[in-house]
Amino acid sequence: MAGLWNVTHLSRLEILGLHSLKHRQVFCDFVLCYKIMNGLLDTDIAYAALTLADNSKTCGRSMKLIKYHCSIDATKYHFSNRVVNVWKSLPNDIVSTPSVSSFKRRLSQFELYI
Repeated sequence: MAGLWNVTHLSRLEILGLHSLKHRQVFCDFVLCYKIMNGLLDTDIAYAALTLADNSKTCGRSMKLIKYHCSIDATKYHFSNRVVNVWKSLPNDIVSTPSVSSFKRRLSQFELYI
């Protein structure tokens, strides 16, 4: 990292081949959401965190989430509300992958717009 002291933070991340903190947070949110929706986490909290939409309202998507209205900021930025909008931006071929490793691989190839 010698010689990078006068380079901007974003340029430094690009040179080192790293992603921003926001990008890593969204990526980890997606992986956690995938695990919850596919029953790979064995906790009661996980099943209460996210709700799948009724099949008649999914417009061809296999795993569409419902976003609930929040009136206070404490719940507005909670994982279950934070992840719904960005989850909708994923193509169906990524959302419906058969394993976590293939989900991560396809997600890393997908351009996340944050």
